[in-house]
Amino acid sequence: MEPELPAIEGFRVLEALGSGSISCVYKAIEEALGRTVALKVLRSAIALTSPLAAQLEREARVLASLSHPNIGQLHAFSRGHPRMHLVLEFVDGFSLATLIKKSPATPTDSVAAIGAAVARGLAHAHHRGIVHRDVKPANILVSRSGEVKIFDFGIAQRASAGEEPVGLSPLRLEDVAAFGTPAYMSPEQILGESVDARSDVFSLGVVLYQLVCGARPFERGDETDRRSAAHRIRREPPIPLHRRAPDVPPAIERIVMRAIEKLPANRFQTAEALAVELEALLSARSDLRGDDIVVQALEHAGLTRAPDASGAAAPTRSKRASVRRAIAGLAAIGMAAAAGGGVVQSTAHRSGEAAGARPLELVPPSPGFLRVLASPWAEVWVDGQRVDVTPFARAIPLPAGTHYVTLTHPNAPAEKRTVAITPGETRTIDAVMLVPELAPKDDPAAEQLGAATEKRP
Repeated sequence: MEPELPAIEGFRVLEALGSGSISCVYKAIEEALGRTVALKVLRSAIALTSPLAAQLEREARVLASLSHPNIGQLHAFSRGHPRMHLVLEFVDGFSLATLIKKSPATPTDSVAAIGAAVARGLAHAHHRGIVHRDVKPANILVSRSGEVKIFDFGIAQRASAGEEPVGLSPLRLEDVAAFGTPAYMSPEQILGESVDARSDVFSLGVVLYQLVCGARPFERGDETDRRSAAHRIRREPPIPLHRRAPDVPPAIERIVMRAIEKLPANRFQTAEALAVELEALLSARSDLRGDDIVVQALEHAGLTRAPDASGAAAPTRSKRASVRRAIAGLAAIGMAAAAGGGVVQSTAHRSGEAAGARPLELVPPSPGFLRVLASPWAEVWVDGQRVDVTPFARAIPLPAGTHYVTLTHPNAPAEKRTVAITPGETRTIDAVMLVPELAPKDDPAAEQLGAATEKRP
């Protein structure tokens, strides 16, 4: 760290946030605007004419060419006053390195939400020809409100030699070792070969693996093993994720293990493809927004505190009371709908979510709608009430609010979902019931939908 806080014209430097080989990062107030920023300042011992200073300037040029909610924003760049520095977006939150240290096992839904956000940011950079080359937990920040941001494009470079509007120069392997982190590098990057988007996909896969179980995929946990991380990544297979996290959902494991395939051709070919897979998985498992799910990871790790549950209880009671009044006011309409073959039946379902058990409205005011798809089929229960057996054509009308859905099949475990219904909108649950005989090994569609018969050693 620098011995003291630097004096930067136009800024009131508050505290040091971290340091690297060529720069230090500080929290500061931009006096003209009164906003909080992060200053990335060239170390005082490095001359402006040094290649290291040129690397910091290259990072500024890369960031200036990018604009995405999942990439840390560059506000300004200066070569002097009195030292070269970048003025960056300040994130009030934590790095993934801190999250992993506090909670070695992050909830898998949060892992998917974080991974999807990072993949979207990387996809934006890749579309502009930029490969990050240093994706690791310390370079990914999560705000207290659930925003996910990629930082530190210090060793980023163009994926190809053609069209080079941003002045980037390739780094030698020994330079990468000095500035990068071998434990997260792809095999081709370790070998000094040319890299593309798939190299960042590999690095992100290592990060996601570590979020799930607290360890990296090529670490054996053997203190007597003196082989380097780079050697293990090149020479050894990754440890299957379920061996370290037995409860990991198979779909998460398949996504992560595909991302860390040694051969680039076997990985997701783009970060966008990885993001799509994670988002699809997330939408099937939760109806919360991505940033809300990320906040849950911070709460799980004890980095932030969940809202006071007592404060949320009163609105819930009030909402349920209004639902009961609406049911009473529409009793005659409900009876008519039931006589006409309405979808709601009155049989109680004791295995449903007890906390959400309440009468369903047959014709709720200002309803939202729930469409249920289940393969091969399932009985649908909403808030403890049996609705119908799939497939059925009509979407289920439901009052606005949170509902608890259980899908049952005699030969498969129950699938449970929590769904937030908004007036006028239709939510869809698309579930695969884990019926063993429906997923033959030679069926690629079954593999994509969940590989229900996957056996684990």
